[in-house]
Amino acid sequence: MTRFDDLFVDARAYLPPTPWQARFSNLLVLLTAGLLLLGGWMFKDWMQDQFRYLALNENEIAIPYPPNWVLSPTAEGDFQALDPDGPREFPAREQVRILPLPDAPLATYWPGQRAAELDDYIELERRPVTLTDGREALLLGYAYAVRAEDVAPLVAVRAVDLVFIGKYEGERRLVVVTLAAASGDWERAWPTFQRVLAKLGVEDATFAGK
Repeated sequence: MTRFDDLFVDARAYLPPTPWQARFSNLLVLLTAGLLLLGGWMFKDWMQDQFRYLALNENEIAIPYPPNWVLSPTAEGDFQALDPDGPREFPAREQVRILPLPDAPLATYWPGQRAAELDDYIELERRPVTLTDGREALLLGYAYAVRAEDVAPLVAVRAVDLVFIGKYEGERRLVVVTLAAASGDWERAWPTFQRVLAKLGVEDATFAGK
C-alpha cells in the first residue's frame, strides 16, 4: 500500500529548467506545430489534386471530376456532379454531354449552339486547345442567366466548355465538358475547374478566371 507521505513531492527537490532548456522546449513545441501545419497543408493539397473519372470508352480520355461532389441526374440524362458547398440556388457543377457530330467546324458550331440555348448569352472568349493525347479541342468561356429551381430571380452564371470529338459506345461523338458556377461563386469554384482542365491537358486556362 502506498504511504500517504509518498503521494506528495518535496517542493525543495524541484529544480527549474535552465534558460537553455526552456528555449529548447519552446523551439521543440514550435517545430512540432510547424510540422503538423505543413503536413495538414500537404494533405489538403494532395486531396485537392485527387479526382474520380468518368470513362467514355475503352482507350478514350477519362474525364475527371471532384470526388466529394454529388452526382445528380439531369432531365437530359447527361452526367452531372454538383458541389455540395456551393450556393443553394446554383451550386457549382460539372456536366458532360454526348452529342451527335456537327457538320460545321467546332469553333463556329458550338458557340452558335450555346447562343441559341441560353438566355442572355455573352461570349467571353473562345480558342483552340490541345488535350493530353494531342487531339484538338475548343475552349469556350461565356456568361448567361438561368432561372434556378425554386428560385424566382434569375441567377447570373459563368461557365467554360471544353469541346472535343471522342468515342462513346464505339462511335465518334461530340463531347462537351461544362464547368459552371454562379457569378458570385466563380472565384471560389475556379481553382477546382482549373485543376479539372489541367488534368485534361489544358494547363493555361487562365482567361476565364479573371
